[in-house]
Amino acid sequence: MAMQGSLQDMAVADLIQHNCQDRKTARLLVEYDQQQADLFFNEGAVQHASLGKLQGEEVVYKILAWTEGTFTLEPGTEPPKVTISRSWSGLLLEGARRLDEQEHQSTDVKLLLPKQEEKTMAKKKSEILADTLVELLEESADIDGAAVVGTDGLVYSANVPQRALDENMVGASSAAILGLSKRSIDQLKRGTFKQTLIQGDDGNIIVADLSSDTLFVGLTAQNVNLGMAFAETRTIVERLRTIL
Repeated sequence: MAMQGSLQDMAVADLIQHNCQDRKTARLLVEYDQQQADLFFNEGAVQHASLGKLQGEEVVYKILAWTEGTFTLEPGTEPPKVTISRSWSGLLLEGARRLDEQEHQSTDVKLLLPKQEEKTMAKKKSEILADTLVELLEESADIDGAAVVGTDGLVYSANVPQRALDENMVGASSAAILGLSKRSIDQLKRGTFKQTLIQGDDGNIIVADLSSDTLFVGLTAQNVNLGMAFAETRTIVERLRTIL
């Protein structure tokens, strides 16, 4: 049964996130200002989008800016073809970057800023996060993978080993770890969540609080000095908080 609604009640980004996290196969029809866009999900992946003659990722970036209009979700409808290979979280992150860029271009505040601040402003938050993670991992002796993740599982930036690690899985697992940790701390009356450690045969996972809606995830090898790893985590967290 199709579900209908207004974009004022549920934004395009929220529709994409919910359908992908629920691993839906469906068609999402979005209408605004006499324009009609189609998005197709297949088991939680955005695989095809069309808007008139436009197809692929650019359609997603265009409709992410629509704040008015209507949507219709048709469950069970498979995509007619594949025009998108980027992960859904990557699509939302790139879309947010573009919207941020458009917003800054539409205001003339640069005339009021010193040159150094202009350079900082030109570099968007997502790029700064990515560059900072690369920097910090190069400086770290113990942490070999890191990510900034929303409490809802959305990956804002990730730099993890490529050994079959999918950034969507990093985000989803981290959100689950956070939820369990917070519930345990609350039930055992240990105050507010700060950090948790999970140890496995092949390495460790450190999850630390960044803000009310973001967290840091650090991956280490098995035989690291955990004291040093925790110290490096504190340093990384402080650097990332200044960005967020």
